[in-house]
Amino acid sequence: MFSSTSAERKDDRIALVAERRLVGQAVEAALRARELDPVLFAWPRHGALGVFRAGLDRSAARVGVILCALDSPDLLHDVEVVVGRGPVRWLVLTDSREGPRWGAVLEAGATAVLPTSTTTAGLVLAIRETRAGRPPMNKMARARAIRQWHEVAQEQHVLIRRMEQLTRREFEILGHLYDGWSVSRISAAAGVSESTVRSQVKSLRRKLGVHSQLAAVAAYRRSLEVFPRYR
Repeated sequence: MFSSTSAERKDDRIALVAERRLVGQAVEAALRARELDPVLFAWPRHGALGVFRAGLDRSAARVGVILCALDSPDLLHDVEVVVGRGPVRWLVLTDSREGPRWGAVLEAGATAVLPTSTTTAGLVLAIRETRAGRPPMNKMARARAIRQWHEVAQEQHVLIRRMEQLTRREFEILGHLYDGWSVSRISAAAGVSESTVRSQVKSLRRKLGVHSQLAAVAAYRRSLEVFPRYR
Protein backbone atom coordinates (compact mmCIF):
# COMPACT_ATOMS: atom_id res chain seq x y z
CA MET A 1 0.00 0.00 0.00
CA PHE A 2 2.85 2.39 0.65
CA SER A 3 6.52 2.70 -0.21
CA SER A 4 9.36 3.31 2.24
CA THR A 5 13.07 2.77 2.60
CA SER A 6 14.31 -0.23 4.53
CA ALA A 7 15.94 1.98 7.15
CA GLU A 8 13.82 2.34 10.25
CA ARG A 9 14.15 6.11 10.66
CA LYS A 10 10.92 6.44 12.60
CA ASP A 11 11.78 9.87 13.95
CA ASP A 12 11.92 11.17 10.37
CA ARG A 13 8.99 9.17 9.03
CA ILE A 14 6.24 11.26 7.43
CA ALA A 15 2.85 9.97 6.30
CA LEU A 16 2.09 11.43 2.88
CA VAL A 17 -1.41 11.34 1.39
CA ALA A 18 -2.06 12.86 -2.03
CA GLU A 19 -5.24 13.22 -4.03
CA ARG A 20 -3.07 13.02 -7.16
CA ARG A 21 -0.45 10.30 -6.96
CA LEU A 22 2.03 12.00 -9.30
CA VAL A 23 2.00 15.06 -7.04
CA GLY A 24 2.51 12.81 -4.05
CA GLN A 25 5.47 11.10 -5.70
CA ALA A 26 7.09 14.46 -6.47
CA VAL A 27 6.74 15.62 -2.87
CA GLU A 28 7.92 12.21 -1.66
CA ALA A 29 11.13 12.59 -3.67
CA ALA A 30 11.64 16.16 -2.45
CA LEU A 31 11.26 15.16 1.21
CA ARG A 32 13.52 12.16 0.78
CA ALA A 33 16.19 14.46 -0.66
CA ARG A 34 15.93 16.42 2.61
CA GLU A 35 16.74 13.23 4.58
CA LEU A 36 13.19 12.59 5.74
CA ASP A 37 11.46 9.25 5.34
CA PRO A 38 8.09 9.86 3.60
CA VAL A 39 5.60 7.01 3.39
CA LEU A 40 3.23 7.55 0.45
CA PHE A 41 -0.33 6.30 0.90
CA ALA A 42 -3.12 5.93 -1.63
CA TRP A 43 -6.00 8.34 -1.12
CA PRO A 44 -8.37 6.82 1.51
CA ARG A 45 -11.47 5.97 -0.50
CA HIS A 46 -14.91 5.58 1.02
CA GLY A 47 -15.31 2.15 2.56
CA ALA A 48 -11.55 1.55 2.78
CA LEU A 49 -10.74 3.80 5.72
CA GLY A 50 -9.99 0.83 7.97
CA VAL A 51 -7.27 -0.38 5.60
CA PHE A 52 -5.82 3.11 5.46
CA ARG A 53 -5.78 3.37 9.27
CA ALA A 54 -4.06 0.00 9.61
CA GLY A 55 -1.33 1.03 7.18
CA LEU A 56 -0.93 4.34 8.97
CA ASP A 57 -0.44 2.54 12.29
CA ARG A 58 2.17 0.23 10.76
CA SER A 59 4.10 3.20 9.39
CA ALA A 60 4.60 4.58 12.93
CA ALA A 61 4.50 8.11 11.47
CA ARG A 62 3.54 10.83 13.92
CA VAL A 63 3.43 13.70 11.43
CA GLY A 64 1.58 13.62 8.13
CA VAL A 65 1.06 15.80 5.06
CA ILE A 66 -2.15 15.81 3.00
CA LEU A 67 -1.91 17.18 -0.53
CA CYS A 68 -5.24 18.07 -2.11
CA ALA A 69 -7.69 20.75 -3.13
CA LEU A 70 -10.62 21.46 -0.84
CA ASP A 71 -12.86 22.63 -3.64
CA SER A 72 -15.55 19.95 -3.52
CA PRO A 73 -17.62 18.70 -0.57
CA ASP A 74 -16.46 15.10 -0.85
CA LEU A 75 -12.78 16.08 -0.72
CA LEU A 76 -13.39 18.38 2.23
CA HIS A 77 -15.17 15.53 4.01
CA ASP A 78 -12.35 13.06 3.26
CA VAL A 79 -9.77 15.43 4.73
CA GLU A 80 -11.89 16.12 7.81
CA VAL A 81 -12.22 12.39 8.44
CA VAL A 82 -8.48 11.76 8.09
CA VAL A 83 -7.31 14.65 10.30
CA GLY A 84 -10.02 14.02 12.89
CA ARG A 85 -8.39 10.95 14.39
CA GLY A 86 -4.96 10.65 16.03
CA PRO A 87 -2.21 10.09 16.72
CA VAL A 88 -0.79 11.64 13.51
CA ARG A 89 -0.53 15.44 13.47
CA TRP A 90 -1.56 16.53 10.00
CA LEU A 91 -0.45 19.39 7.79
CA VAL A 92 -2.79 20.10 4.86
CA LEU A 93 -1.11 21.52 1.76
CA THR A 94 -3.72 22.90 -0.62
CA ASP A 95 -4.21 25.22 -3.58
CA SER A 96 -7.67 26.20 -2.30
CA ARG A 97 -7.73 29.81 -1.19
CA GLU A 98 -7.75 30.75 2.48
CA GLY A 99 -11.27 30.87 3.91
CA PRO A 100 -13.93 28.81 5.69
CA ARG A 101 -12.73 25.52 4.16
CA TRP A 102 -9.36 26.02 5.83
CA GLY A 103 -11.24 26.65 9.06
CA ALA A 104 -13.27 23.47 8.62
CA VAL A 105 -10.23 21.20 8.45
CA LEU A 106 -8.44 23.09 11.24
CA GLU A 107 -11.45 22.66 13.49
CA ALA A 108 -11.61 18.98 12.51
CA GLY A 109 -8.09 18.48 13.89
CA ALA A 110 -5.47 19.58 11.33
CA THR A 111 -2.37 21.12 12.89
CA ALA A 112 -1.99 23.63 10.06
CA VAL A 113 -3.12 24.45 6.53
CA LEU A 114 -0.46 25.70 4.13
CA PRO A 115 -0.72 26.96 0.53
CA THR A 116 0.86 24.98 -2.30
CA SER A 117 3.14 27.97 -2.86
CA THR A 118 5.04 26.75 0.22
CA THR A 119 8.59 25.78 -0.78
CA THR A 120 10.14 22.41 0.00
CA ALA A 121 12.30 24.12 2.62
CA GLY A 122 9.19 25.72 4.11
CA LEU A 123 7.38 22.38 4.22
CA VAL A 124 10.35 20.67 5.88
CA LEU A 125 10.46 23.46 8.47
CA ALA A 126 6.72 23.07 9.10
CA ILE A 127 7.16 19.31 9.56
CA ARG A 128 10.00 19.80 12.04
CA GLU A 129 8.06 22.48 13.94
CA THR A 130 5.05 20.16 14.14
CA ARG A 131 7.21 17.30 15.39
CA ALA A 132 8.61 19.61 18.08
CA GLY A 133 5.10 20.60 19.18
CA ARG A 134 5.30 24.12 17.80
CA PRO A 135 2.40 25.17 15.54
CA PRO A 136 3.83 26.02 12.09
CA MET A 137 0.86 28.16 11.10
CA ASN A 138 0.53 31.84 11.95
CA LYS A 139 -1.82 32.12 14.92
CA MET A 140 -3.73 35.02 13.44
CA ALA A 141 -4.25 33.21 10.12
CA ARG A 142 -5.41 30.10 11.95
CA ALA A 143 -7.87 32.05 14.11
CA ARG A 144 -9.15 33.95 11.07
CA ALA A 145 -9.87 30.77 9.10
CA ILE A 146 -11.71 29.14 12.01
CA ARG A 147 -13.69 32.32 12.60
CA GLN A 148 -14.70 32.38 8.94
CA TRP A 149 -15.95 28.81 9.26
CA HIS A 150 -17.90 29.68 12.41
CA GLU A 151 -19.43 32.69 10.71
CA VAL A 152 -21.04 30.48 8.11
CA ALA A 153 -24.67 30.23 9.19
CA GLN A 154 -25.88 27.04 10.83
CA GLU A 155 -28.19 26.47 7.89
CA GLN A 156 -25.14 26.59 5.64
CA HIS A 157 -23.38 24.01 7.82
CA VAL A 158 -26.29 21.62 7.36
CA LEU A 159 -26.26 22.25 3.62
CA ILE A 160 -22.53 21.56 3.34
CA ARG A 161 -22.91 18.31 5.29
CA ARG A 162 -25.61 17.26 2.83
CA MET A 163 -23.41 18.29 -0.09
CA GLU A 164 -20.69 16.01 1.29
CA GLN A 165 -22.93 13.04 0.51
CA LEU A 166 -22.80 13.80 -3.21
CA THR A 167 -20.36 11.99 -5.44
CA ARG A 168 -18.00 14.18 -7.41
CA ARG A 169 -20.00 13.43 -10.56
CA GLU A 170 -23.27 14.46 -8.88
CA PHE A 171 -21.65 17.70 -7.72
CA GLU A 172 -20.50 18.39 -11.30
CA ILE A 173 -24.00 17.74 -12.65
CA LEU A 174 -25.46 20.10 -10.08
CA GLY A 175 -23.02 22.76 -11.27
CA HIS A 176 -24.12 22.20 -14.87
CA LEU A 177 -27.78 22.54 -13.87
CA TYR A 178 -26.89 25.79 -12.11
CA ASP A 179 -25.32 26.97 -15.38
CA GLY A 180 -28.61 26.26 -17.17
CA TRP A 181 -27.59 23.07 -18.94
CA SER A 182 -30.37 20.69 -19.97
CA VAL A 183 -30.30 16.98 -19.17
CA SER A 184 -29.70 16.25 -22.87
CA ARG A 185 -26.68 18.57 -22.98
CA ILE A 186 -25.21 17.02 -19.82
CA SER A 187 -25.69 13.51 -21.20
CA ALA A 188 -24.11 14.43 -24.54
CA ALA A 189 -21.10 16.07 -22.86
CA ALA A 190 -20.55 13.04 -20.60
CA GLY A 191 -21.28 10.42 -23.26
CA VAL A 192 -24.00 8.74 -21.20
CA SER A 193 -27.73 8.27 -21.67
CA GLU A 194 -30.27 10.86 -20.55
CA SER A 195 -31.83 8.25 -18.26
CA THR A 196 -28.48 7.91 -16.48
CA VAL A 197 -28.30 11.66 -15.93
CA ARG A 198 -31.91 11.75 -14.69
CA SER A 199 -31.08 8.97 -12.26
CA GLN A 200 -28.08 10.97 -11.00
CA VAL A 201 -30.23 14.09 -10.62
CA LYS A 202 -32.78 12.06 -8.65
CA SER A 203 -30.00 10.72 -6.41
CA LEU A 204 -28.53 14.16 -5.69
CA ARG A 205 -31.99 15.57 -4.94
CA ARG A 206 -32.57 12.79 -2.43
CA LYS A 207 -29.21 13.40 -0.74
CA LEU A 208 -29.91 17.13 -0.52
CA GLY A 209 -33.38 16.53 0.89
CA VAL A 210 -35.16 18.54 -1.81
CA HIS A 211 -38.10 17.63 -4.03
CA SER A 212 -37.28 19.50 -7.22
CA GLN A 213 -34.40 20.28 -9.54
CA LEU A 214 -35.01 23.98 -8.95
CA ALA A 215 -34.57 23.52 -5.19
CA ALA A 216 -31.37 21.55 -5.78
CA VAL A 217 -29.97 24.41 -7.89
CA ALA A 218 -30.96 26.88 -5.16
CA ALA A 219 -29.06 24.77 -2.61
CA TYR A 220 -26.03 24.77 -4.89
CA ARG A 221 -26.20 28.56 -5.15
CA ARG A 222 -26.12 28.85 -1.36
CA SER A 223 -23.15 26.47 -1.18
CA LEU A 224 -21.05 28.84 -3.29
CA GLU A 225 -20.26 30.84 -0.14
CA VAL A 226 -18.02 27.97 0.93
CA PHE A 227 -17.17 26.45 -2.47
CA PRO A 228 -16.65 29.43 -4.83
CA ARG A 229 -16.44 28.55 -8.49
CA TYR A 230 -13.25 29.00 -10.48
CA ARG A 231 -13.74 30.24 -14.03
